[in-house]
Amino acid sequence: MEVEIRLGAVRYPFRLGSDCLGSIVDNLVAMSASRFLIVCDSNTGPLFGAELVERLSPHVPANLLVHRAGEPYKDLQAVGALAESALQLGADRASVVVAVGGGVIGNIAGLMAALLFRGIRLVHIPTSLIAMSDSVLSLKQAVNAGVGKNLIGTFYAPVSVLADTAMLRSLPYRETVAGLCEVVKNSLAIRPSMVEMLRTSLRQDAVYDDETMYEIISESIRAKASVTEEDMHECRSGLVLEYGHTVGHAIEYTAAGGISHGQAIGLGMVVAAEVSRRLGHLDDDTVALHRELLTRAGAMVTIPEEIDLDEVMHRLRFDNKRGYLSDPAESSAMILLGGLGEPLWQDDRPLVSVPMALVGEVINEIARPVMPNFELLSEAEPVRVADAVGAADG
Repeated sequence: MEVEIRLGAVRYPFRLGSDCLGSIVDNLVAMSASRFLIVCDSNTGPLFGAELVERLSPHVPANLLVHRAGEPYKDLQAVGALAESALQLGADRASVVVAVGGGVIGNIAGLMAALLFRGIRLVHIPTSLIAMSDSVLSLKQAVNAGVGKNLIGTFYAPVSVLADTAMLRSLPYRETVAGLCEVVKNSLAIRPSMVEMLRTSLRQDAVYDDETMYEIISESIRAKASVTEEDMHECRSGLVLEYGHTVGHAIEYTAAGGISHGQAIGLGMVVAAEVSRRLGHLDDDTVALHRELLTRAGAMVTIPEEIDLDEVMHRLRFDNKRGYLSDPAESSAMILLGGLGEPLWQDDRPLVSVPMALVGEVINEIARPVMPNFELLSEAEPVRVADAVGAADG
């Protein structure tokens, strides 16, 4: 599949296939780069980066740049260190940065590409579901500051996205569930037509075949494109993509890597749905649907007791949507729904000022003892689609 991603005046191709690494290499070689800077983390480097360098090197100089894996290391120091390494290796204006990884590496490499020589070409090779279905469909390239997530960055477009669903086969349970939380977000906030497909396709064991993954990613692309085509900076209609992110980012930052981005967003959506219900905007069935879909995906729907709720409330004050609304004191700008696919609007944006006291009340009520599947979030052993397919074939 090849689709054109349209973000305002920006256009770039998204090519999606299965077992297509050879085609990815051909596409890269055709770019006539002076050098490829393959940016990976300590997980994707051995899995994909080394082979990509090996395949490219007979045609074009290629270097592997590896950064420590994890959200806590997504900062300006990482960008600076990688940029220095790239320059020492001989990067120039004709070089191409290739981000091979999930959302963290995509953001780090994207910001690095935007800053080197004031901008060199960027290609995304997403290796996680959350990256394929969400983060590479955006111009936002940002890293974390000491006080909060994604507060330092810019808008910068890739020249291409090259995706292979085969790379999802080695994805750990934690990351598959994280990506599906963002997919659930797209269905609830943007594309309700996805709900029935998700009800029948989602699995708590997070084992999916390539065909199902292909359908999930394709539907998410359509959902995101519908709100960003005329809003490349995601500051008006595109803000709906931040559904669940206000509280979710605060939970994720407080957890310091203990909860994945997608899982934190799932929890943020549960909070947002309950807040909207208490304000009289959302009915009980739609609130229940949030919990149903997230549970079917294998995600938590209660905040683990290890999370410092006072710290979560503190981090809410540094949310990256501050300043969009003329918020009264002690309030937070949140994306809320009035129904499936129906965000509430205020001041020409899909944002609503919500009293912090109400947000805190809901957060405290949703916090419960650790759910059994919380332990699965830290398991290193990946769930492999190939294993399930082989068992079925046998």
